[in-house]
Amino acid sequence: MNILNHPSVASEWLSGLDLDGKAHNVVIMAVMEVDVPDRTGKTERCVAVAFTTPNGTALRKRLILRPTNAKALAKLFGLETDNWAGKGVTIRPENVQAFGQTHCVVRVAGAAPVKMQKPAEQETAA
Repeated sequence: MNILNHPSVASEWLSGLDLDGKAHNVVIMAVMEVDVPDRTGKTERCVAVAFTTPNGTALRKRLILRPTNAKALAKLFGLETDNWAGKGVTIRPENVQAFGQTHCVVRVAGAAPVKMQKPAEQETAA
């Protein structure tokens, strides 16, 4: 059993631990504003990114954009988030020190070539 998938631990937000210690090429599906509870219980308005795999399968978890990743994506694809959908990006886990502890976070490592899988051709009736 993957403990990160257990209902008592699972989160809707992507973490570095979800990446199994390796980089992944993903495609930006959408960028949206979301309400997220902060450490004090207050609601914080954040920006989140939803991804798909290059073959079009939606990832179950979204990435909350904090300044480091937001700036990395803006540098790659421009300031206007409406233009990010369909762009390929490589994400990877990274250990960082924050709040007195080490945390495994997701980092945008750069643009990734997008090789979308061709849709299956439909059969035509004779």
